[in-house]
Amino acid sequence: MVRHRRGGGNTHPRPPRAARTGPREPPSFRYDGAALPAPRRPQSTARLRALAVATAWALGAVAGCYNDDYLDGLCARTNTCPVSRVAFHVTALELVDPHSYSFDEVIGVCDDSTDDFNKLLSDNINAFAVGHALVLRPLDLGSEKVQLQFTAADCFNDDMAEGATVCSDRNIEPALSTNSTTFNFTTAMMSATDACDIQKVNSTNPDYTAPAKPGLPCLRSEPIPTMTLRLSRQPGMTPLEFELVDVEIAATYAVEQAPQRLVEGTLRGFMTTAKAMVPAGQVNGVDFVPWKVLAGGEGCQPDAMSVISDLDIHPTLGQGVWMYFNFTAESVKWDTDVPEGPSGTTGDPTTAGTASAGSTTGSTTGSGTTSTTDATTGGSSSGTSL
Repeated sequence: MVRHRRGGGNTHPRPPRAARTGPREPPSFRYDGAALPAPRRPQSTARLRALAVATAWALGAVAGCYNDDYLDGLCARTNTCPVSRVAFHVTALELVDPHSYSFDEVIGVCDDSTDDFNKLLSDNINAFAVGHALVLRPLDLGSEKVQLQFTAADCFNDDMAEGATVCSDRNIEPALSTNSTTFNFTTAMMSATDACDIQKVNSTNPDYTAPAKPGLPCLRSEPIPTMTLRLSRQPGMTPLEFELVDVEIAATYAVEQAPQRLVEGTLRGFMTTAKAMVPAGQVNGVDFVPWKVLAGGEGCQPDAMSVISDLDIHPTLGQGVWMYFNFTAESVKWDTDVPEGPSGTTGDPTTAGTASAGSTTGSTTGSGTTSTTDATTGGSSSGTSL
């Protein structure tokens, strides 16, 4: 029997349904005889946020980088931030072991010229001729390990931000930037109080200022195979750079109050004899050869009756010298092209300095370069010495 529906059209009685034997197929809807896919249920807010973050990061990875303005906007839109990155600018750097020894030709004596060397470092940092930054991804003392980028940096005081320091790695050569896994140690983790002591046994002179021993809470990097540490840059001269191997970095966190700081910092690295014997750059227009100022190398001896040697033996690299630098660092605005990934990961640091779409928070002066103020030493005694 055919039943007539009001308004026209026919309907036919449906045959009885067969018993379901397999998994239920998703329902479908028909329009003009064609099956249409069933509409999806609305996704949860959390799922949408996670999808937005993942999509945004993927788009950023395709583009090669994305800037801080983009990240800030993403956080505001999704309430989910892909990374919490904090950069610390090294405000003080001091060589504590070994010392440098130079012969003062004016008064005819061997002089411990380490203070002059450290004045060179200080003058360069204060004049923004040289900069260094430690970038933690993320700054999270609750995490057992985080990512650390130690890099040379172009820094300047931003008059638009009441003189706040801004640092950038946009124009830094990849060789001047390193990345490593860094471990956090806190009292909550019941860590040993010397967990961040990176001093090697029998590698320091007890008559010198001791390398800092960071207290808890602290960070300690895993060994970094190689590092180029830029120490001085004077106009028209080759920058002074030490080539170090087997590097470790450690510091105490002082981040409970603004400005956040890293204190009791130590950077330790080994310079081989081969590297020490060749010019590491220029100071005051003269090639600087570390071997010529090292006790145990060609450096002079203050007391001929009590000979000093600062040379060490590396277990696999042989003769050279362990170098210890103490430092402090303070949080700053960070301007970068390095892409940020989710969960505190980073992109390839070698992409730093490549073109970026748009400027980041705390924009630079355009070129990203800083003052080339002549940061020279005081009291230098001879051409090849400090």
